[in-house]
Amino acid sequence: MRVLDSGPRTEVVYEEGMSDYYLEDATFIEGLPGIGMVSKVAVAHILDALRDRAKRICRLYSPEFPSPAFVSDGRLLLNFADLYALEDPSPTLILYGTSQPSSSYGQHEFCYTVIELARKHGARRVFTVGGLGGREGISPRREVFCSSTDKENLEKFAKLVEGHVYSGQIVGAVGILMNLAGLMGMENMGMLIEVGDSTPDYYACRRAVWVLNRLANLGSKTSRSTS
Repeated sequence: MRVLDSGPRTEVVYEEGMSDYYLEDATFIEGLPGIGMVSKVAVAHILDALRDRAKRICRLYSPEFPSPAFVSDGRLLLNFADLYALEDPSPTLILYGTSQPSSSYGQHEFCYTVIELARKHGARRVFTVGGLGGREGISPRREVFCSSTDKENLEKFAKLVEGHVYSGQIVGAVGILMNLAGLMGMENMGMLIEVGDSTPDYYACRRAVWVLNRLANLGSKTSRSTS
């Protein structure tokens, strides 16, 4: 049953023949813009590295996306989010987007739509990534701070990414997607990676690629952890 039953809805536009696509026991990873542009840039890198294997399932348009649009060579590009599928090297569903909704309602409605889609198309675990600013003395490695709706998930997955247990606030899709996944009985972990003053933060983005590669088993060629 859909929790949000009023207000504007996210539109889902499927690629031809993909509405019934199913990827058994898939991992879902999120790539939306946020602090330091960590997740968006990392997922863009992963999709570029695996572009010959990725196929788009659908495109999402939220009426709550910010109004500014982009123009490329005279062509107007609206804000969007795409859901991709990778069957090889490991079954993975990947969300890549140009924006997050600008209101609290829009954030929750959009994320609910995304988690429903992820589960429909085979996701069994959800991993989200964002930036963590305002810290002093950060290293080029960039530390990873982890949280989950389930303690066992946290212990299992945080160990894989050499992460620390996080205490504090999480804003936006990183936390909402994780919470909704937990409500729907899906394994989950959200990660915040230290960022410096630059945007995008190169070191944090590189660390995010390594983290997502470890969790989704995307192949060792995408990146390495830094010391």
